[in-house]
Amino acid sequence: MALFSWLALVATIICSTGGNTLANWSHQCGGRKRLLVLGSAIGVHGAGLLCFSVALAGIPLAIAYPALIGGTVACVCLLAAAIFGESLSGRHVGGLALIIVGMVLLHGHTREADAHVAASNAAFAEGAR
Repeated sequence: MALFSWLALVATIICSTGGNTLANWSHQCGGRKRLLVLGSAIGVHGAGLLCFSVALAGIPLAIAYPALIGGTVACVCLLAAAIFGESLSGRHVGGLALIIVGMVLLHGHTREADAHVAASNAAFAEGAR
C-alpha cells in the first residue's frame, strides 16, 4: 500500500480529531466566536474528508475506515484529557489499547488487500487518461 495513502489517512485522523476538539471547544465560547470556532470545525472536517478520499485510493475501505475511527477515538480521548481536563481512567487506557490492537490486526497484509490496491491504482490510472 502506498505511503502517500497512509499519510493521507494520518492527515484524516488529525483533521477528525481537530474538528471534534474544535466542536467541543465551541461550547466554551459565545456569540460570533462560537460561530467562528464551529465554522472552523466544519472546515477541518471537510479537509479530512478530502484526505480520506485520497487515502481510499490506496487502502481498502475495510481497513481505512476502522483505522480512521479507532485513531480518532484514541486521539480525542487523549486530547480531551490534556486540553479539557477530562478524566482518563485505567478502563479508558485499556480500551485505547484494545483499539490499537484491533487496528494492528486489521492492517495485516493479505493477497486480497494487495489485489484491491492494484485494481484501484489501475482504475485510477485509466480514469486519469
